[in-house]
Amino acid sequence: MGMAHYPEITQRQARILAAIVKENCDTGVPVASKDLVDKEYFDLSGATIRNEMQVLEKEGYIMQPHTSAGRVPTDMGFRYFVSELMERVKLSMKEQDRLRKEVVKLQVVNAEIGRRLAKLLADSSEQASFALFPGDTSTMGLANILDNPALPPEDAKEIARFFDNIDEHAEAMMRDYASGSPQAVIGKEVKLSEKSDYSMIVSGVQLPDGKQGVVGLLGPKSMKYEKNMGLMEYIAKLLGGGGAAIILLAIIK
Repeated sequence: MGMAHYPEITQRQARILAAIVKENCDTGVPVASKDLVDKEYFDLSGATIRNEMQVLEKEGYIMQPHTSAGRVPTDMGFRYFVSELMERVKLSMKEQDRLRKEVVKLQVVNAEIGRRLAKLLADSSEQASFALFPGDTSTMGLANILDNPALPPEDAKEIARFFDNIDEHAEAMMRDYASGSPQAVIGKEVKLSEKSDYSMIVSGVQLPDGKQGVVGLLGPKSMKYEKNMGLMEYIAKLLGGGGAAIILLAIIK
């Protein structure tokens, strides 16, 4: 989705929106102008930030929950951040090294590849995860969702229902995502779930033996998109690499 599809905002307003998204993702609570001032996001007065937040709210990028003076990003606000503002953070060398060391512990032909890959994703992201390969469907990390205060109970239940019915969605997801690179699907964009108000990061992957599959993360709309997109990109790269740098037998936790 390109810039032309969004209500026009200034560069400063876009920077404030990015700060609101990042602060909301870090804390899981609505963000007030005072929060941005106190944490020195900008060299701007609280009044200036409040005025810019009012414009962002009017244009539909943020909204005010009933019980809070702060604001949270709307689906469009998260989508704008992911599509237009986010600079993907690379995994640290320590994180990359840990993932590489996991690589040689299991033969790809082992039927547990999906389950172990899903567990690695869930543990690394602290979200729920799934892995779909032909004849092998695995889900992990539902406890991460149930324990997450940023996700309302009804949304956690909806993710649980999605997991319960994931076999019914497997064919469509393989068709739509198995050949694709990592992408974020936000809120109502998750068409496979009737009442989706959460986010999914999903990617196609290919094992060294040529087998294609789909892996994904599910969590609140306030998830850490930069970290999780970076994680998914690196996992897809590891799984697709067949060279000497990665003697890839599997990824296993």
